[in-house]
Amino acid sequence: MPSRTERRLNMDALSAFHNLDFTYPRVFNKHDANTMAAANNYLINGTHLACYLSHLHVYKQMIEDNIETALVLEDDVDMELDLMHRHTHIMQQVYERYGRDWDMLYLGHCTWDRNEPTRPTAHNVSLYEAEYPVCMHAYVVTRDCARRLAVVLEERLTSVGRDIDMVLAVGVQFGVSVVLGTSPPYIVQIGRRELVSDLTLLEDGDTAQSLTQSTLFHLNMRSTDPRTLPAYMVF
Repeated sequence: MPSRTERRLNMDALSAFHNLDFTYPRVFNKHDANTMAAANNYLINGTHLACYLSHLHVYKQMIEDNIETALVLEDDVDMELDLMHRHTHIMQQVYERYGRDWDMLYLGHCTWDRNEPTRPTAHNVSLYEAEYPVCMHAYVVTRDCARRLAVVLEERLTSVGRDIDMVLAVGVQFGVSVVLGTSPPYIVQIGRRELVSDLTLLEDGDTAQSLTQSTLFHLNMRSTDPRTLPAYMVF
């Protein structure tokens, strides 16, 4: 959100430290969402729809610009200090095991997945096929998948009315997509207690997750070392 300057400062710092070239697409607020919901008879509205539409816009932009794969990040994330080392290791596993036959790769997720390794270690990241991925703060999506999602998600707005991560998770269960996950996640949410959200309330649960070595803490941009935080949200 343009009004949340601290989030942009965090993202710019992460971009510079890890040499990542970020593009900041259009985002929707709850007022935009409510106007569109009323005009189009959508079954969800408010902040849930705002998040849904923001991700849907990214998929449409990928198609328009012919982008083969994109890393999609929400603006409340922090990253492991050795991000590039972990991601290089994961992508080697992805292409060795799947080639180009995959759709999404969750670099961050906020709940435990039943297909996840039972004892992940902090410094050794593993790849697995996700059964029910939850939260969409950090993932890679392919152009082919974005093309399918743009159609399916548009239709689901008037037929299902669920949060976008729930729609995608159900799709994974029915084999709609090849969705992969990383364990432990190496891009996590800072959390609503430390970073105020326009879309969700602290009463809904804090989304903060642990990191072995936080980039933002290393840069003195977080007051608390996230090593002490839980690995996943508890609902």
